[in-house]
Amino acid sequence: MKALSVLFGGRLCKETFEPVFNGKNSISIALEQAKKFPGVEKNVLLAPLGDFPFPDGVQIEQKDWTKRSLLERIAELQAGFDCIYFAFADCPFLDTGLAGALSGRHISERADYSYADGWPYGLAPEVLSPGTAGILAKILGDDDGPVERDILFSVIQKDINAFDIEAEISAVDLRCHRINLCADSKRNLLLLKSFFTAAGNIPTAADVEKIIEERPEILRTLPAFYPIQVYGGCPARCSICPYPLATDATGRKDFMDTERFESLLDKIVSFSGDAVIDLSLWGELSLHPEKMKLIEAVISRNELALVIETSGIGWKAQELEKCAQLCSDLSQNTGSRKNTLPPLSWIVSLDTVDPQRYTELRGHHFAEAESCAKKLLSLFPKDCYVQAVRMKDTGTGGQDDTEKFYRYWKETNVIIQKYDDFCGALEKKQASDISPVIRKPCWHMMRDMPVLIDGTVPLCREDTGALKQQSKRILGNVFGDSLENIWKEGESYYREQCTKNYSGLCKDCDEYYTFNF
Repeated sequence: MKALSVLFGGRLCKETFEPVFNGKNSISIALEQAKKFPGVEKNVLLAPLGDFPFPDGVQIEQKDWTKRSLLERIAELQAGFDCIYFAFADCPFLDTGLAGALSGRHISERADYSYADGWPYGLAPEVLSPGTAGILAKILGDDDGPVERDILFSVIQKDINAFDIEAEISAVDLRCHRINLCADSKRNLLLLKSFFTAAGNIPTAADVEKIIEERPEILRTLPAFYPIQVYGGCPARCSICPYPLATDATGRKDFMDTERFESLLDKIVSFSGDAVIDLSLWGELSLHPEKMKLIEAVISRNELALVIETSGIGWKAQELEKCAQLCSDLSQNTGSRKNTLPPLSWIVSLDTVDPQRYTELRGHHFAEAESCAKKLLSLFPKDCYVQAVRMKDTGTGGQDDTEKFYRYWKETNVIIQKYDDFCGALEKKQASDISPVIRKPCWHMMRDMPVLIDGTVPLCREDTGALKQQSKRILGNVFGDSLENIWKEGESYYREQCTKNYSGLCKDCDEYYTFNF
C-alpha cells in the first residue's frame, strides 16, 4: 500500500509551536506520528501564509486556504497513491495503530472515506481514496469559505449516499467528555500537557482512555465560560427565576462600569486565552447605561465571543442595528479572530406565545419582548435564539405550552431549556428526568466562572445564597484576587466530585450535566 499523508495547518496559533513535550512542539510531533502511518511514502503540510517555525523533512505549501482550494490540492497530490491520510497539524497525539486499523479497513472494504468514531478529536486521521477529494471539490458548490475541522465529512453530507463510508468504532464511547486533543488554545494545550505527563510519553488512544478513567481531574483545565452580572435591576419578575426572591430586581439601578468591566476582560484573556462572555448573569443588560460600550469591549477582543441573554425588554431598534453593524465590520477580518465562535449571539427568553401565560410567568411587556426577538432574528438569523423553559405546570396552557411555542418559532432557532429549581430555591417543576444514568463531575465546576456585579465569584450560578451574602462557597473576588487563585479555590470541589462525593448544594443539584461552552 502506498499512502500520502496530508497535514493541514488551519489557523495555526502560538500554542501549536510551544515546545512543551520534552522540547518538541505539537506540529513537529504530529508530523513524526504521520510519518509512521502504515504505507506513508510522502508527507505534505498545507499551511497558511506567514512566517512560522515549521519542522524540517516535509513538503510545505503555504496559501490562504479555502474549502475548495484545499480539496482541489489534495486531488492533485493523490495521484499514484492507494489512500490519503488527512489530519490537522496541531494534533500531536495522532495514533499510528488507530491509523493502521482505519487504512486497513478502508482498503479491504474499498471505501471512499473512513473515520474513527467514539474517540476524542485529535487521535485519528481521516482516510480518503484517490478520486474522492476531486469529487468533493465538485459537489462543494457555492459553499466555499474558511476550512473547519469537519471539512471532509461536512461536504460528504451533501450527498452522503453517493459514498462508501467505513468507521473504526471505539469500544468505549469517550465523546461525552467533549475533549479536543489539539493545540489550538491555551486550554487545550494544558490538557495535552496533562495527558503527556500522565502517560510519560506521547499517549496512544488506549492510554487516553485509561487516563480519563483513572485521572478525571485533569479534564478541568481553564474556565471557558464567564457569565457576568453587569446590572442589578431587571424589568421582569419571573416566577421561574430565583433573582426576584433574593433582591429588589425591579428597583435596583447599580451597575458595573465600563472601566472595571474592561479590566476584567483583560484578566480573562490573560488567564484563559479565549472564552465566551455571557451578559448578564442576573439583571437585564438593556438597562445598563453603557451597554453599547460593554458589547463593543467584548467583541473587539478577538479572543472572546459574547452571548447576550435578555428578556427582550428595554432595547432600542438602533442599538440592535448598531450591534449588527459592529459584527458585520468584524466579519471583514475573520482571519485575525482567535475565537472561532460568532462574535455576538443572542438568547431571548420568552417561554410562551400566549400573552396571558407570559403575564403569569414573566410579568408585562409581552409585545415588546416578542417584537425584539423578531428584530434580532432579522439582524442575526444564524446567531439569535428564542428560548422557552419546559416545565410541569398547571397554569394557562398547561404542559402543551412548550409545543405551541416550538410550532410558532420552529422556522427560527429555538432553545427548549430544562427547568432549574436552583437546588431547591424554587418549587420543583421538572417536566421529566433527563439526568444521566451514571453521574459525572459537574460541567460548570469544570468550565464556568460566574461573576457577580461586585466581582464576587461563587462556586456556581446555582448558589443563590451568594446574592444575599449568605454563601459559604465564595471562591474570591475578580477585582481583588487573581483569576488563577480563584480558579484554584474551586479545584477541591471538583476533585471531590471525581470521587463520587457530592456535598452541600451539589448533592441534590440536577444542573451538573447541562453544558454551556
